[in-house]
Amino acid sequence: MKFGICLPIRRDTSLEFNVELGIRAESFGFDSIWASDHVAVPNGQVGRFTQHFYDPFVLLSAIAAKTSKIKIGTSLIILPYRNPVVVANMVSSLDVLSKGRVIFGVATGWLKEEFDILGVPFKKRGKRTNEYIEVIKELWENDSPEYQGEYFQFSDFKFDPKPYQKPHLPIWVGGNSEYAMQRAVKYGEGWQPTWVTPDEMDKLTDQMNDFVDADFVYSVRNRVTISTEKDKSLPDCYFNGTVDDIVKIIKDYERAGVSNILFDPETKSDDETFNLIELLSKEVIKEFSREGSHL
Repeated sequence: MKFGICLPIRRDTSLEFNVELGIRAESFGFDSIWASDHVAVPNGQVGRFTQHFYDPFVLLSAIAAKTSKIKIGTSLIILPYRNPVVVANMVSSLDVLSKGRVIFGVATGWLKEEFDILGVPFKKRGKRTNEYIEVIKELWENDSPEYQGEYFQFSDFKFDPKPYQKPHLPIWVGGNSEYAMQRAVKYGEGWQPTWVTPDEMDKLTDQMNDFVDADFVYSVRNRVTISTEKDKSLPDCYFNGTVDDIVKIIKDYERAGVSNILFDPETKSDDETFNLIELLSKEVIKEFSREGSHL
């Protein structure tokens, strides 16, 4: 089992804190650190999310420069928001900078108001996402890339730098829908849903196993809180309760085929976040073997 930490998205934090969280996560033995993606948070969503988001590529570049081993991932880039040729260059540059530590998590997005602010069509975002993945792979894998699609057509040019990882860095597809699962099978090296219980995940991985190879990664991202007793008012998918409660939940996911757990800290201060990841490292991660990783 591998473990990652998500950078906070529900409270305002400084750039320095996020970089320090990456440094500490590496020192505590976490396998990965993850940045989320919002460009413009509508007023109606403030409170559910922080009102400002650092650009995930810039933020992960800063973390990569201060670390040497920890994987750096996006959870998840809303692919239709940006030109895929530009995204391909940003991600491959980050992979070169980090010497092959990037995991590229992508999704279609769901917040229509943000699409409207950015001037990006909300309809057919799934179709755009599929084409954009194809565009990015073409740019990463071929010395003379060519593509003829509905939204992008190009040929007769060079694209560099290529990713450090060959033939390309891993793409994990996010989302809980059947379309997301199909997208992950067709285009990805992994699938990363959220808000899915171990029992639900067991049924879903069983559906997908016949269509993926042995190296395909199942990853789950859910919020985490540690307390003296389990809060029964929280959803069953939360990593919630005592250390023993959380270990049991993770083992249930492990039995469902999950090999990567992403903890999304539910905290009220920087110090509380640092204390939480240290406790997770010392009391939770130690219970699991690191052998047999897909990362």
